[in-house]
Amino acid sequence: MLKKAVLAVTAFSIIAAGTAFAAAVPQKTPFAANEQCYKAEQLITLDKQKVAGGQGTLYGKFAFIRTTAAPEQAIKEIGWMTLKPGASIGLHKHYVNEDTYIIISGQGVFTDEKGVKTKVSKGDITIARPGQSHALANNSKEPLVFLDVIAQNDSYQQNHPNAQPKK
Repeated sequence: MLKKAVLAVTAFSIIAAGTAFAAAVPQKTPFAANEQCYKAEQLITLDKQKVAGGQGTLYGKFAFIRTTAAPEQAIKEIGWMTLKPGASIGLHKHYVNEDTYIIISGQGVFTDEKGVKTKVSKGDITIARPGQSHALANNSKEPLVFLDVIAQNDSYQQNHPNAQPKK
Protein backbone atom coordinates (compact mmCIF):
# COMPACT_ATOMS: atom_id res chain seq x y z
CA MET A 1 0.00 0.00 0.00
CA LEU A 2 2.83 2.41 0.83
CA LYS A 3 4.42 1.67 -2.56
CA LYS A 4 1.16 2.63 -4.33
CA ALA A 5 0.91 5.85 -2.30
CA VAL A 6 4.49 6.80 -3.13
CA LEU A 7 3.89 6.17 -6.85
CA ALA A 8 0.70 8.24 -6.79
CA VAL A 9 2.39 11.17 -5.06
CA THR A 10 5.34 10.90 -7.40
CA ALA A 11 3.22 10.99 -10.54
CA PHE A 12 1.10 13.83 -9.18
CA SER A 13 4.13 15.92 -8.28
CA ILE A 14 6.05 15.50 -11.50
CA ILE A 15 3.25 17.11 -13.44
CA ALA A 16 3.82 20.54 -11.99
CA ALA A 17 7.30 20.95 -13.44
CA GLY A 18 6.25 21.29 -17.04
CA THR A 19 4.46 24.61 -16.70
CA ALA A 20 6.97 26.46 -18.85
CA PHE A 21 6.61 24.02 -21.73
CA ALA A 22 2.89 24.02 -22.53
CA ALA A 23 2.83 27.07 -24.77
CA ALA A 24 5.71 25.96 -26.99
CA VAL A 25 4.63 22.37 -27.67
CA PRO A 26 2.60 21.39 -30.73
CA GLN A 27 -1.09 20.71 -30.07
CA LYS A 28 -1.05 17.25 -31.65
CA THR A 29 0.60 14.18 -30.18
CA PRO A 30 0.93 10.68 -31.67
CA PHE A 31 -1.12 9.30 -28.77
CA ALA A 32 -4.82 8.96 -28.09
CA ALA A 33 -6.21 10.72 -24.99
CA ASN A 34 -6.77 7.36 -23.26
CA GLU A 35 -3.33 5.92 -24.09
CA GLN A 36 -1.72 3.87 -21.31
CA CYS A 37 1.70 3.07 -22.74
CA TYR A 38 4.06 5.68 -24.18
CA LYS A 39 7.03 4.19 -26.02
CA ALA A 40 10.31 6.11 -25.78
CA GLU A 41 10.71 6.47 -29.54
CA GLN A 42 7.30 8.19 -29.81
CA LEU A 43 7.74 10.78 -27.06
CA ILE A 44 7.38 14.47 -27.91
CA THR A 45 10.74 16.24 -27.88
CA LEU A 46 10.63 19.73 -26.43
CA ASP A 47 13.86 21.51 -25.54
CA LYS A 48 13.42 24.90 -23.88
CA GLN A 49 15.99 27.67 -23.36
CA LYS A 50 16.39 29.57 -20.07
CA VAL A 51 13.26 28.13 -18.44
CA ALA A 52 11.78 30.53 -15.87
CA GLY A 53 14.87 32.71 -16.14
CA GLY A 54 17.26 29.81 -15.59
CA GLN A 55 20.42 29.05 -17.54
CA GLY A 56 21.04 26.84 -20.56
CA THR A 57 18.69 24.30 -22.08
CA LEU A 58 16.17 22.03 -20.40
CA TYR A 59 15.89 18.95 -22.62
CA GLY A 60 12.49 17.22 -22.48
CA LYS A 61 10.77 14.16 -23.89
CA PHE A 62 7.05 14.09 -23.08
CA ALA A 63 4.35 11.44 -23.19
CA PHE A 64 1.77 14.25 -23.34
CA ILE A 65 1.43 17.89 -22.41
CA ARG A 66 -1.21 20.06 -20.76
CA THR A 67 -2.85 21.18 -23.98
CA THR A 68 -3.59 17.55 -24.90
CA ALA A 69 -4.67 16.22 -21.48
CA ALA A 70 -8.40 15.86 -20.90
CA PRO A 71 -10.00 18.00 -18.13
CA GLU A 72 -10.86 14.89 -16.09
CA GLN A 73 -7.25 13.68 -16.15
CA ALA A 74 -5.32 14.78 -13.03
CA ILE A 75 -1.91 14.26 -14.61
CA LYS A 76 -1.58 17.01 -17.21
CA GLU A 77 2.03 16.52 -18.29
CA ILE A 78 4.80 13.98 -17.79
CA GLY A 79 8.27 13.87 -19.23
CA TRP A 80 11.90 12.80 -18.98
CA MET A 81 13.97 15.93 -18.39
CA THR A 82 17.71 16.58 -18.59
CA LEU A 83 19.71 19.54 -17.33
CA LYS A 84 23.33 19.45 -18.49
CA PRO A 85 26.09 20.74 -16.19
CA GLY A 86 25.61 24.45 -15.46
CA ALA A 87 21.97 24.50 -16.63
CA SER A 88 19.05 25.42 -14.40
CA ILE A 89 15.33 26.03 -14.14
CA GLY A 90 14.76 29.43 -12.54
CA LEU A 91 12.62 30.04 -9.49
CA HIS A 92 8.98 30.06 -10.60
CA LYS A 93 5.57 29.82 -8.96
CA HIS A 94 2.85 27.26 -9.60
CA TYR A 95 -0.56 28.88 -9.38
CA VAL A 96 -3.10 26.11 -9.95
CA ASN A 97 -1.07 22.97 -10.58
CA GLU A 98 1.48 20.80 -8.80
CA ASP A 99 4.93 19.98 -10.11
CA THR A 100 7.05 17.05 -9.02
CA TYR A 101 10.62 16.23 -9.92
CA ILE A 102 11.81 12.64 -9.41
CA ILE A 103 15.58 12.54 -9.68
CA ILE A 104 16.75 9.60 -11.80
CA SER A 105 20.49 10.30 -12.02
CA GLY A 106 23.02 13.04 -11.42
CA GLN A 107 23.04 15.69 -8.72
CA GLY A 108 21.61 19.15 -8.36
CA VAL A 109 20.32 21.81 -6.03
CA PHE A 110 16.59 22.25 -5.43
CA THR A 111 15.41 25.64 -4.18
CA ASP A 112 12.06 25.83 -2.38
CA GLU A 113 9.69 28.79 -2.07
CA LYS A 114 11.52 30.11 1.01
CA GLY A 115 14.86 30.09 -0.80
CA VAL A 116 16.12 27.04 1.07
CA LYS A 117 18.58 25.12 -1.10
CA THR A 118 18.77 21.33 -0.80
CA LYS A 119 21.16 18.99 -2.61
CA VAL A 120 19.23 16.35 -4.57
CA SER A 121 20.37 13.15 -6.23
CA LYS A 122 19.12 9.78 -7.47
CA GLY A 123 15.91 8.72 -5.73
CA ASP A 124 14.99 12.15 -4.31
CA ILE A 125 11.56 13.64 -4.99
CA THR A 126 10.53 17.30 -4.84
CA ILE A 127 7.12 18.95 -5.17
CA ALA A 128 5.69 22.43 -5.61
CA ARG A 129 2.01 22.60 -4.72
CA PRO A 130 -0.39 25.36 -5.86
CA GLY A 131 0.93 28.70 -4.64
CA GLN A 132 4.48 27.42 -4.10
CA SER A 133 7.65 28.29 -6.00
CA HIS A 134 10.65 26.12 -6.84
CA ALA A 135 13.84 25.95 -8.90
CA LEU A 136 16.38 23.30 -9.87
CA ALA A 137 20.04 23.67 -10.89
CA ASN A 138 22.68 21.23 -12.07
CA ASN A 139 25.94 22.29 -10.46
CA SER A 140 27.66 18.95 -11.04
CA LYS A 141 29.81 17.61 -13.87
CA GLU A 142 27.22 15.06 -15.05
CA PRO A 143 23.75 15.48 -16.57
CA LEU A 144 20.88 15.75 -14.09
CA VAL A 145 18.05 13.50 -15.30
CA PHE A 146 14.61 13.62 -13.72
CA LEU A 147 10.97 12.84 -14.35
CA ASP A 148 8.70 15.86 -14.35
CA VAL A 149 5.03 15.26 -13.53
CA ILE A 150 2.49 18.05 -13.54
CA ALA A 151 -0.91 17.43 -12.00
CA GLN A 152 -3.91 19.64 -11.63
CA ASN A 153 -7.26 19.26 -9.99
CA ASP A 154 -9.36 21.34 -12.38
CA SER A 155 -11.75 22.25 -9.55
CA TYR A 156 -8.87 23.98 -7.71
CA GLN A 157 -8.98 26.95 -10.03
CA GLN A 158 -12.76 27.20 -9.69
CA ASN A 159 -12.48 27.15 -5.90
CA HIS A 160 -9.48 29.53 -5.81
CA PRO A 161 -10.18 32.22 -8.45
CA ASN A 162 -7.38 34.46 -7.13
CA ALA A 163 -4.75 31.74 -7.69
CA GLN A 164 -4.01 32.88 -11.26
CA PRO A 165 -1.13 35.25 -11.90
CA LYS A 166 -2.05 38.91 -12.30
CA LYS A 167 -1.97 40.08 -15.92
